[in-house]
Amino acid sequence: MPRVEAWELVKEFLFPGRSEHRAIPPLDGGLTPNDELDAVATAIDGLTEPEDVCLDERGDLYVSTADRVVRVSGPDFRHSEVLATLPGPAGALEPGPDGLLVGVAGTGLMRVGRDGAAELVTAADESGVPIHCPTDVALAGDGTIYLTDGSTRHHGRDWVRDLMEQNARGRLLRHDPRSGRTTVLAGGLAYASGVSLTPGQDALVVCEAWAHRVRRYPLAGGAGRTLRENLPGYPGRINPAPGGYWLAMFALRTQLVEFVLTQRDYVEEMMRTIEPDYWIRPALRGLDSGLEPLQGGQIRKLGVIKPWAPPRSYGLVARLDEEGYVVSSMHSRGGGRRHGVTSARQCGSRLFIAVHGGDQVLVTGAGEA
Repeated sequence: MPRVEAWELVKEFLFPGRSEHRAIPPLDGGLTPNDELDAVATAIDGLTEPEDVCLDERGDLYVSTADRVVRVSGPDFRHSEVLATLPGPAGALEPGPDGLLVGVAGTGLMRVGRDGAAELVTAADESGVPIHCPTDVALAGDGTIYLTDGSTRHHGRDWVRDLMEQNARGRLLRHDPRSGRTTVLAGGLAYASGVSLTPGQDALVVCEAWAHRVRRYPLAGGAGRTLRENLPGYPGRINPAPGGYWLAMFALRTQLVEFVLTQRDYVEEMMRTIEPDYWIRPALRGLDSGLEPLQGGQIRKLGVIKPWAPPRSYGLVARLDEEGYVVSSMHSRGGGRRHGVTSARQCGSRLFIAVHGGDQVLVTGAGEA
């Protein structure tokens, strides 16, 4: 056993609870498991691995999927067309008066007009560090753009490699369209995965996936504070809701993954010798493969997955109040198929949910969660 890991075990024996950041809280209270995601009747199909969703003032729905932005319109959103094809995987979306802001992995932040024409907004901060992993974007009333850059090392599908390396290379950025400057508001974040303005637009709410927490950063300056920590899942994009926020958790934490992350020699060997799909890791969907690593107790018999089993993939949307407490949630448990939720955005009385692992966008009443 490496000396560092041995010392960590000694410290935990002498000071129980010292490693509470590895202790996963139970799913209870507002996070009590249910099957509400699987029960949603209205779904827009035919969208491969959707990442984010938003609605414009005309009621057209925009979905980022692969390297495209798709516009879905008409009664019951039956008509779809490719609005724009981009130079990399499309992720975060945010509607604005001059077009749709789109985070593009490996490129930066782009703007797509109603006619599909795309232009680069920003590709690097003012010191020249590229924005290769734009994960979420928020637009203030004065036109200022705030965005999260998940990692300066990995982007796109390599998010799981960033987790396995336990990096903290994420950033919170501000782009001033008047000066064209992109500045760093906070650095050293453990995969900055979501950002939203507070109702008064005096602060930003930011998610850190690998730290399992949501923090609040005042725009007037000063240190940020933690709204919610030790979440049972990996928080992703966050969007406004009346009296709080909608938070997409793209996967749940499990004891097996948390343990593996402490075994650095094992992780390095696993990453060196095994294909990423078969690592002991969280995922956005199941593989239905005999090579897929199982969580403890996942298979009952004849390949049937217990709904309550520790899941490799899971579907979860949480509704938070303004202080970060979970007041309600929607789940797709171990035996469900609507896993890997990457966005939940409320538009009027409807909630649109991007289910990456289920290749769907769900449409439900915002008050049903």
